[in-house]
Amino acid sequence: MHLERAAAFERALARLDPVEDTELFVVFLMRAGTHRVNAALHALGLTSGVMGGAAGKIGDLNHTYKPKLDVALPPAMQQAFKHLSLLENLRPEFVRGPRVLDHAMADACRAAYAGIRAHTDSILGAGVTP
Repeated sequence: MHLERAAAFERALARLDPVEDTELFVVFLMRAGTHRVNAALHALGLTSGVMGGAAGKIGDLNHTYKPKLDVALPPAMQQAFKHLSLLENLRPEFVRGPRVLDHAMADACRAAYAGIRAHTDSILGAGVTP
């Protein structure tokens, strides 16, 4: 489910101009990244795939910090969280605020998402498709 949703956001992202559509571009990258992170966390058995959690584990994360994940993350997930956090931290200025991405910042956003993909693929399997 998570990989299918991430792929849907990726398809939508391909139709956006990151400068003209800054708000959607940032939100869609963040949501795609969050879905990939959740898929990897479920694959590692660190979170429950059940809505709201089960068996003493929390369910899906909404953000890197919410709900609080009280488990040690393997290095690949630490890196994926770092990249996702970069995207999340853009929200105040670029989603809720007035700023617009420039091409260099859009490239940095794409690189962050590529990092999320690479690190989650290392857990889920290379060339993962929904």
